[in-house]
Amino acid sequence: MEDHGLKLIVTGGSGFLGSHVADHLKERGHAVTVFDAAPTERHRSIVGDLLDPEALRSAFGGIEAVCHLGAIGDVYLAGEKPALAASVNAVGTANVCDAALASGLRRVVVASTWEVYGEPHYQPLDEKHPLEPDHPYNITKLAGERLALAYARLKQLDVVALRLGTAFGTRMRPNSVFSIFIRKAMAKEAITIQGSGEQGRQFTHASDIARAFEAAITKGTSGRAYNIVAPEMITIKRLAQTVAKRLPTEVTFGAARPGDVPSATVSSELAAAELGWSAVKPFDEALDQLIEHHRATAKVPPAQ
Repeated sequence: MEDHGLKLIVTGGSGFLGSHVADHLKERGHAVTVFDAAPTERHRSIVGDLLDPEALRSAFGGIEAVCHLGAIGDVYLAGEKPALAASVNAVGTANVCDAALASGLRRVVVASTWEVYGEPHYQPLDEKHPLEPDHPYNITKLAGERLALAYARLKQLDVVALRLGTAFGTRMRPNSVFSIFIRKAMAKEAITIQGSGEQGRQFTHASDIARAFEAAITKGTSGRAYNIVAPEMITIKRLAQTVAKRLPTEVTFGAARPGDVPSATVSSELAAAELGWSAVKPFDEALDQLIEHHRATAKVPPAQ
């Protein structure tokens, strides 16, 4: 399959991460169509439901590859509505694979999550680590991932899964830790850290994740999952203190949030070897850009 000028579908392309993937693929010269429950003005858009197999089959006609990011991606919503998460993240993914088979698509790239590993048995977590998710979000994301990879094994559909790091960038959900911290600091309100703040994440910028989807469209082994995670571990305390330094405000501590995924170091060496991918966006630079974006969209003058 040629790697330029492809006709691509991005499911979930109206959302935070999907919109970045769609933007990047379009900038790289691909013809991008977004399939989402919500319309977008950024790209050619088909409004449809992942639980509607006929809508998917209709949308996939003439398409060469699919980047499947449509999901219940909000951890808190998945926790509140496990049945909804199961329907969209598992059944919806199976519907995407069925439509891809019916349409003769060459490849489906599925968005999974590093959280499928659960409690670490060893670190860094590689793709051979046991899969022991324990929350409706990561349980249903793993179900979708494994269903998609089963299509590769049983039905010869070309599928690659990407176990994504904790993503950040512009257009994030209002309830993301980045959005909450920045919004509080802009309002001169205290930033409250839940727990000690020593818990960390390998926050991975949306632009790096978008590059991984582009690579996975043409590279990698069908039926395989790849970790797509930036190498640097950032503690919540560092994130809060950096935001408070850029937008001066107080940092306080509160009770730990129940159900938070523990810190774990994740390896992306397989993606480097087989997809030629590694994260390149420096965290501090990306955070500065995100703060400036919040300032601009809120029409708050820069700090003196």
